[in-house]
Amino acid sequence: MPDSSPLSKSQKRVLDDALRLVRDQRRRADAEGAPLAPDHAWTTPFGLGYFVGAVDGLCQAHDVPFDGMALAILGLVLDDTFQRPQSDRLRHRAVELMQAGDADFARGRPWGGNEAIGMQRGLMKPVGLVHLAQGHEDRMGGPVGGPAA
Repeated sequence: MPDSSPLSKSQKRVLDDALRLVRDQRRRADAEGAPLAPDHAWTTPFGLGYFVGAVDGLCQAHDVPFDGMALAILGLVLDDTFQRPQSDRLRHRAVELMQAGDADFARGRPWGGNEAIGMQRGLMKPVGLVHLAQGHEDRMGGPVGGPAA
């Protein structure tokens, strides 16, 4: 029986790019002595904001709406990165943080989006997750776009 809701070509590009972004940074973090652990910085509100922002940015880059299907793509990226059942918990937590307007989550989201768009356009090699893995969130600086008005 065929899948009743397959990903469109554009949605598949979002997923492929998001997986590449995360896998590349995970390999770099592992190589630099900062392997993924259960209580890893990638699972903090800032880290989850980065993941959501990366998927959102790639949706923008590929002209895909950030909707329920985009959240499903986020889930696939989290599954690939953390494995179930932890990925299920993190997906729910990310949605809760997004809905609550959590400040750390909101600060991580544009970093993920900007790095994902920069990677997709060939302008940069993302480093945000590597910095987080090394415990250097401070390298990420303040809010993207400067201080809030």
